[in-house]
Amino acid sequence: MPENNPTPGAAPIVGTPELEVELEEPAVTTADVTTRGELVPVYLLAMHLPSADLIADDYTEADGRVVRRIKEWQNYDVAREIENLRRSIYRRVERAWCMVKEFGIWVTVSEEGVKEAERLMREVRDTLQKIGLGDVAHRYFVRAVRVYLEPSDAKMLLDAAVLQLSAEVEELERRIKDAETARSKRQLMRKKEYVKALLDIFKRYIEEVSR
Repeated sequence: MPENNPTPGAAPIVGTPELEVELEEPAVTTADVTTRGELVPVYLLAMHLPSADLIADDYTEADGRVVRRIKEWQNYDVAREIENLRRSIYRRVERAWCMVKEFGIWVTVSEEGVKEAERLMREVRDTLQKIGLGDVAHRYFVRAVRVYLEPSDAKMLLDAAVLQLSAEVEELERRIKDAETARSKRQLMRKKEYVKALLDIFKRYIEEVSR
């Protein structure tokens, strides 16, 4: 068998010296590490609510169109209960949470917001049980999820919430001045109260985590 000698005239290759490679761990300075104590905790809202579509089905019309309708006429009361539940949940959520449109998420920084989410979770389950849909109640939830953000990320999120709530307070003040009836004025004033209270909570929290 011919020797392994790819280069004419070269000496046969009898072996290859072993190379020793020592891998070094990349150096990590204390400036590169954010400890748990330096992260900023906030709560995000995870929410999946039932809708009237839960008791709807697809039907084919005479002209071939497929439409989605409530399954049976007696279920219209159930559909109404479900939609009333959704509206009620959203009304109560916005009193303790801010939907930060720039980020597309519900955020709170208060324990009261967390407790309200727990109460709403029970209300969703209890309502579905009451209207005979307890077997699907486990699919739906309202949960506060605690997350820890880098200080710079938290600042962007919380500042966006403050700017949005401040603008909402100003808009409500304008609408209160222009209100045509005493009733609408009272409703707007009540809404302004809880929006202002939520704004103050975010402002205080920013001051607290900035110290």
